[in-house]
Amino acid sequence: MKLNFFSPPANLTDFDSIPNQREAWSEAISYFFNEGIKNVEEKLEQGKSQFYNPLFTETTQDEKSRVISWLGFPRALLEKVHPKEAAYKVAEELKEISLREDDQLIWGVNSVKVRQQDEYLEWHTFFDQNGNVKKVTFTCEGPEYWEALAGGYPLLYKGSKTAGAKGDKNKLLALYRQYISPNVQMEDLFLEGVYFPYNKWNTTHGCLHLIQPNNTLNAEIDIAANATVLRKKQDGTLITDANELICCAQYGAPLRASDPTIGGQVNALARKGASITLKDPVGLYIDSIDTDGFVTPDGSNAMDYWKILRGQDGMIVRAVFEVPDSAPFTVSDIKIGGTNIKFGGQIAEHIIIKLTGIACRFGQAQNQAVDCESGTLDGCRRL
Repeated sequence: MKLNFFSPPANLTDFDSIPNQREAWSEAISYFFNEGIKNVEEKLEQGKSQFYNPLFTETTQDEKSRVISWLGFPRALLEKVHPKEAAYKVAEELKEISLREDDQLIWGVNSVKVRQQDEYLEWHTFFDQNGNVKKVTFTCEGPEYWEALAGGYPLLYKGSKTAGAKGDKNKLLALYRQYISPNVQMEDLFLEGVYFPYNKWNTTHGCLHLIQPNNTLNAEIDIAANATVLRKKQDGTLITDANELICCAQYGAPLRASDPTIGGQVNALARKGASITLKDPVGLYIDSIDTDGFVTPDGSNAMDYWKILRGQDGMIVRAVFEVPDSAPFTVSDIKIGGTNIKFGGQIAEHIIIKLTGIACRFGQAQNQAVDCESGTLDGCRRL
């Protein structure tokens, strides 16, 4: 059967009170799916895409779900920065990056500060006056959702706006005040009249949603689509290694945990001749946290300090790890593997991020493998 519409991530209800906003969200996600299909068909030919939009193409009864998961701490930092404690520290720091020319025109600024947390999980660590960790808030919500909430549609959306939603700036402000600070003001959130994701309340003062350039919902869809294309080496050998695939197809960064994992597992389904899509509601999710190895000073269960703030079990989009003020200790007094918690990244290392794919029509696609984008795998690092 076909899907009637795309739901908001985690079936969140923020859009429900905004005229036509749910319809606009579905319109935008459908557009991103269609763009992914178009990119695939440019590599193959029209009608040959194994990635499909479930609004227009039926998902058949042989469908199988595939949960694709990885750990939330940036693998690239662990590879590049040593010792590990230094990687934890770097992960807390904001990095200034140049904006694309189109974005510079939107906001009138040339650069912004972003987190170096690139596994579709970002966090902000709050310290007390003594430098101890008081709490760490985590999010995996894409910027597109919040851009739509502010103005009706994500900023990357270039399709027709049939639903005509306008968003709700007051609701945006209310959510910032609920989850970040009651001190947030409307003027803090907009530049040149457009929602500014890199505002202080989502960078230096907190973390409401993802801002690292690779951490977008559109990127998730794009990787899933491009990973359905079979690839071959110069000698015609089919590529099956996840890191070789990502270097060959150039749909992400090989040092990340997420991109090769997504691409490798999606491509494995594509090699079985399946049609592939993403499960509704489309989103990146915190699946769970593994607190085995967490030791509290009073012997209490570390899971007592993990709280879901948005979403639900299995589809968490916002959570916090926090010891209440009434307790005689702080997060920093909790040990993981014998080491006190000094950085939010130590917790992020134990958080599992996921997306869910759907495959059906196994064995029906007969696509041939295509050459690498660069024509060669020379210089591709095997991890």
